[in-house]
Amino acid sequence: MITGKTKSPTISSNSFRHTWLPAVLISTIGICICCSIWGKTGDIVGDFGNDRYIVWQISRGKLLFRDIACVYGPLSLNFNALVMRIAGSGLNVILTANLVILIVTTGLLYWLFRAISGTLAATSATIFFLCVFALSSPTKITNYNFLTPYSHQITHGFLLILAAIGCLRHFQRHRAITAVILGGLLTGAAFLTKPEIFLGGAATWIMGLAAILWLDRNKHRIARVVVSSFLAALVPPLGFLIFYALHMPFHTALDGILGGWQFVGKPFVVATPFYRGDLGTDQPIRNLVRMFQYAGLYLTAAALLASCAILGNKLVKQNRSATIALGILLGATLFFLVTEAGNHFESFWLDAACGFPLFAAFAVVLSALRIIKSRADGRGKSEAVIQWSLCVLSFVFMAKIFLNARMYHYGFVLCAPCAMVIVVALTDWMPAFARRRGGSAAIVRLGAMGLLAAFVVENLTLTRQNLRERTLAIPLALGGVAWTRPIDSAAVDAIKWLSSTTATAAVVPDAAGVNFAAGRPSSIPFTEMNPMTLAMFGEQNVVDAFDRHPPDYILIIEVSEDAFGARTFGRDYGKELSFWIAAHYRYAGKFSSGSHPIELWKYDPARKR
Repeated sequence: MITGKTKSPTISSNSFRHTWLPAVLISTIGICICCSIWGKTGDIVGDFGNDRYIVWQISRGKLLFRDIACVYGPLSLNFNALVMRIAGSGLNVILTANLVILIVTTGLLYWLFRAISGTLAATSATIFFLCVFALSSPTKITNYNFLTPYSHQITHGFLLILAAIGCLRHFQRHRAITAVILGGLLTGAAFLTKPEIFLGGAATWIMGLAAILWLDRNKHRIARVVVSSFLAALVPPLGFLIFYALHMPFHTALDGILGGWQFVGKPFVVATPFYRGDLGTDQPIRNLVRMFQYAGLYLTAAALLASCAILGNKLVKQNRSATIALGILLGATLFFLVTEAGNHFESFWLDAACGFPLFAAFAVVLSALRIIKSRADGRGKSEAVIQWSLCVLSFVFMAKIFLNARMYHYGFVLCAPCAMVIVVALTDWMPAFARRRGGSAAIVRLGAMGLLAAFVVENLTLTRQNLRERTLAIPLALGGVAWTRPIDSAAVDAIKWLSSTTATAAVVPDAAGVNFAAGRPSSIPFTEMNPMTLAMFGEQNVVDAFDRHPPDYILIIEVSEDAFGARTFGRDYGKELSFWIAAHYRYAGKFSSGSHPIELWKYDPARKR
């Protein structure tokens, strides 16, 4: 007989009593996915390959910004060059280094989310991160994961920011000024990655530190903490600036250290279809409406979970077996509904994260209220600060994709914190809310698990399908084998030919990964010559570089640059460079297989200048 004092059966977020169980579960899932995608992601003829080429050249003694151009900060490129110099240039070397970065990142994420939730919730959020963001390739271009990122600055910067939040937690608990100094150093180091990463990191660090000082109520500590943090944050940028200024003109060193900040707001960047589509300003009204629509779906799902938990608990009269059965049924139903929505509505999976900015804004407000409450009653200050910091990070990170938030493309990092906060809300905060109102926490958790499982299965399925299409092997001259799609077979042929020569070659407009794959360098510092980067570097500067050190061969890939508001190299953009090539080179053949044929031009010093 069930009495009125019988407790509602629950699957507690702290049910994982053994500290090793979450680690084993997270590690097992991570290892399984890593084994299934190892060496199969990463477009050599794309951003990942271009990144590899720059790092390879630095490891061979070239100096970034002087001998090789780049619009991103220097930290990650120099770090990877050091790894390459120590361990070799093979593909498995960088994959292993990135795996170590991912392991540390995953550990920090679990530790931070465990500080604001139970073990089950933190474990679920971390597994969701691995399956949907870190080790996922739901797009044809497989440069958006932690093993083969399009830019290592974004994954390294993310790690630096998480470590800085960890410093906030240590400072909150122990009041050690060394934590402030270390956190400042880490935030300053993030400046040397990418603008959007530093923006999120700086906002999180400042707001987190401000919350701690406000809770502390010790006015005498404020000046010391603020000054220590600010000076520490200046050290990494100033250190790199001094180093580069000793080896090149100061303005060149300064432009390099700014790492893209000098181009923020420039029309030839923000006005391109690519960046307008990223931010969502191409169709602002449509995207804003879509944001509210998906936020409404989130609210509906939350209301459904809470209602089922409260009504279901009354229906089964707190019978444990019946409660679990009802929770499983709810989870299975939500899994089916979400999967069917994805199958029926073509854009459902693509747009599912559109409501993230509104959720993140709501989470920031709630976490701010918790900070205020903590100051009033003096309880849970450490947890409140970490929750506040993670919510701020979740919101600010999406500035670059605010009206077009998504879990793919840039979202593999920029939307990850917000998604993890949502997982914690579904598996920890909402169950607690339902329990306080006489509902079953188990029903909420099991229902949420079904909803989240739909996204995990979809991403893993898409990843598997996309990797199956990569059937062409690219033996890398520096070690390892990469894979690509048949549409890039011309590039594979070009790599095989180039690797058999001793020539220098430049690949236009932006496929220096061909140089890396073939183990053949270019004689010029520029690796990207698409419409946007030509505007960044100045096309005449690029032409002058070719004129000073003409490569033996120039490979021109026929690829549309619609994303940057142009189509064909030499006709819609790059006309000065195209004219120079025609005046100094002769046509030497064409690699025509696949969808992106490549023209081969050989340097002819006898041609009229």
